[in-house]
Amino acid sequence: MAEKYGLSESEYQLILKQAARRAEMRKEFLKQRTNPWKNAAEAGYVFDEAHQRFVSMKATQVDFFQPNRRTALFGICSIIIPMFTYGYLIYNERNGREEKVRSGELRYKDRLFKLS
Repeated sequence: MAEKYGLSESEYQLILKQAARRAEMRKEFLKQRTNPWKNAAEAGYVFDEAHQRFVSMKATQVDFFQPNRRTALFGICSIIIPMFTYGYLIYNERNGREEKVRSGELRYKDRLFKLS
């Protein structure tokens, strides 16, 4: 058979199965969500085990954190090095500008920050 949408027959069937599964799960969720007696004990919410596991994992993530070389390097490379680099660049730029102002190389009318 010719390829549909540039996919092989097995890939196309897999996509169809996934779409049917999603439709079935959506139908079941809407059935539970709109049933006024089913979820009265949970204050009207449909309990989703996977979502609850994810939320619980995120809430207790700090409790199970174990520092190691990889996390230390990540913290140093993503927080400390950029902070100090940015501070160094600002420091050099301001000192250079201050030196030009004090030596008279930069006239008052050419300054970026002036009173009038």
